[in-house]
Amino acid sequence: MRQLKKKAVHLSLFAVVLMMAITGCSGKSNDGAAANAPADDGKTNNAPADNGTPANANATATDANAEDEALPPVELTWYYGVSAQQPGQQDVEDAVNQYLKDNTKLNATVRLKPVDFGSYDQKMNVTIASNEKMDIVWTTGAWLLKYNENVKKGAFLAIDDLLPTYAPQTLASLMPAAFWDDVKADTDGKIYAVPSYQVAATSFGFVFQKRFVDKYKFDIGSVKTEADLAPFLETLKKNEPDVVPFAFQAGNNGPIDGNLLDYGPVTYYKNDPYKSVDKRETPEYKAYLDLMHDWYQKGYIYPDLATVKDFNQLMAKGNIAVMTDVTFKPGGEAGYPAKNGGNEVVRKAITDPLFTGVTTSMNAISKASKNPERALMLLELVNNDKKLYDLLCYGIEGKHYTAANGVYTPVENSAYAPNVDWVFGNQFNGLLRPGQPADVFEQTKRLNEQAAIHPINGFKFDDSSLKTEVAAVAAVQAEYAVPLETGTADPNEVLPKYLDALKKAGSDKIQAEMNKQLAAWAAKNGKS
Repeated sequence: MRQLKKKAVHLSLFAVVLMMAITGCSGKSNDGAAANAPADDGKTNNAPADNGTPANANATATDANAEDEALPPVELTWYYGVSAQQPGQQDVEDAVNQYLKDNTKLNATVRLKPVDFGSYDQKMNVTIASNEKMDIVWTTGAWLLKYNENVKKGAFLAIDDLLPTYAPQTLASLMPAAFWDDVKADTDGKIYAVPSYQVAATSFGFVFQKRFVDKYKFDIGSVKTEADLAPFLETLKKNEPDVVPFAFQAGNNGPIDGNLLDYGPVTYYKNDPYKSVDKRETPEYKAYLDLMHDWYQKGYIYPDLATVKDFNQLMAKGNIAVMTDVTFKPGGEAGYPAKNGGNEVVRKAITDPLFTGVTTSMNAISKASKNPERALMLLELVNNDKKLYDLLCYGIEGKHYTAANGVYTPVENSAYAPNVDWVFGNQFNGLLRPGQPADVFEQTKRLNEQAAIHPINGFKFDDSSLKTEVAAVAAVQAEYAVPLETGTADPNEVLPKYLDALKKAGSDKIQAEMNKQLAAWAAKNGKS
């Protein structure tokens, strides 16, 4: 009993020390904190002063007592994905640990473990299976180290009870409270990760090379549907022989119809959201395939689009006049010249923004962690301390990058430029990229908060009893979808074969189960 009481007292003091860790409470003067604080630009409210000094330098008696109960030193290991290993990685890790030592009471040494995206799943699956010591693990909703799958495996720790104590600011002000519902696991409705808050809503539209829009005085505002591109594509085909009028990454196009919406594996009509339909059987899908095939025959679409393995390589040639954009992230135009042969672009959305969720990138606490509270405290700091976040994202200022007027520019041959801001934490604490508008973060927050939310938001389809059918349908889709959706195949000939193959693979059974679960979910949640 005495040991339990002693542990409870330590945890209580631990929570007080947490607040000191966030504010860097060390008895330092707070002079100049206001002058150095970030401007009120719509980013996370009540963020700690970014110079490591406390908001209130006058420590209470409780604080003083807590300081006497300083946290014991620990080592925290953080696994996350990167595009490529960085030569300056160790310098940055050292700088992160020095910053934590000088500016917080976390008393932790952080070991950063970046893993290439291409091998991330394999590496982490082995690491998790071996119960290797680790504390923080990067996970995603549907890409790498899939969140719900690993929750089911028991790889992560539920943090609902820990968040209010060890990450209170993150819980309260990282993002709108309703967005936390998106993080709740489909197994038990608990939270197992902290999202890296970023753009959480998407629209669909088109990207135009500005030089051609200007040359032919094309009014992109006239584009309300995909079919409205036809006059411009025809002009390009007739007058620009070395240009590809239209191309897109397979899967990143239609059918685009405001009444036919997708939510995960569910496709529904706007006026009947609690009934899933097979998109491939809809008249909208057939109309889209007809349009693409017509354009393919007219030479508007890149002729080898169905066999392109790396669309980025095709785009880098700089001769695609019109492409699709399936996210419409505010300020996204700024990123295109670097990957589009140096050509400036303009964009036009044709759909209203829809909330797509916050599980694109998250950091979970490993079930194998010996110090889950301290790991969550670290995530609290990363998501609310701009200087710490910038260190992780960009490296050491002056050595790896410069930041004139809040705009990030890597130094020539920088030894640290991972370009994965969205992996570490709250992206609204980051720096602007060249060409982005000064208010891009405010635009993005407004987009997130104003986006329409699907009526079935929160529904998660459990396909565990349909693994055979899901795999068979995926194989059929891999055979037929790309040739049809790129316009290469004639839908009048190939679509009936596709639909027949889908039914034989079990698509009807999948739809029936999906609708059964949707009906139960709607009834449980008072939907009609």
